[in-house]
Amino acid sequence: MNKIYWKDYWADKTDGQHRRQDEDFMENEAKEKLFLLEGGKSILDFGCGAAELLTYYSRVYDFNVGADFSASMLKSAAIRLEQFNSIDKVRLLHADDSQVWRQIEKDLGEVYKFDRITAGQVIQYLDKKQIEMFICNALPHLAANGRLCFFDVVDSRTYELWRSKLFKSPNFNMSVLFRLIVGRLRALGKTIKGTTVSEMGYMYPPFFFESLANKYGLKLHVVNSMYYEYRYHVILSY
Repeated sequence: MNKIYWKDYWADKTDGQHRRQDEDFMENEAKEKLFLLEGGKSILDFGCGAAELLTYYSRVYDFNVGADFSASMLKSAAIRLEQFNSIDKVRLLHADDSQVWRQIEKDLGEVYKFDRITAGQVIQYLDKKQIEMFICNALPHLAANGRLCFFDVVDSRTYELWRSKLFKSPNFNMSVLFRLIVGRLRALGKTIKGTTVSEMGYMYPPFFFESLANKYGLKLHVVNSMYYEYRYHVILSY
């Protein structure tokens, strides 16, 4: 499951496949992210999808850019933003993680510095090298007091616990233990083969981002997701 696989997978999708698609859930999820973003006037939402969250970001930020590598998702984003009367506040760019920075400079005509740069539920489709390159390329576009936020990273430590339904079991029994062991063996087998760890894409423990933060002289703050038991948020700043 390389980046070509994921581009093909999302090529005809029209929604971000959040846990729930009702507006109450989207609004609450956006509030969680906005609390962690903590201010600023400009934002780049990479992997904005159908603008489920960007719709709410645009109510707070003066300058909004949404980028995605799926044309069908961007089409849905434009429709949604129009429905919410936010289309005039958002620039939508068709670009992947390696193209987005050139597209921004081409569109804006400068190395624009954003107060906030986010990527939500998209990091799982990037390998380690892509994530590091994303950080490298993002930093020149990040304002001095800016924040780079990777929202909803799949946690390799807890995903199998969730998948085995351990979180939903009132009692830890042999059935749960068996599912957990099978899940871990399955994940180990995929890791040995060099493939993605699961159908979710790539999963990363927090210490992976800690190593990158140390390498690039950034502060790191990790917060568990309120709405996904197996996800967490990574906040990087100067």
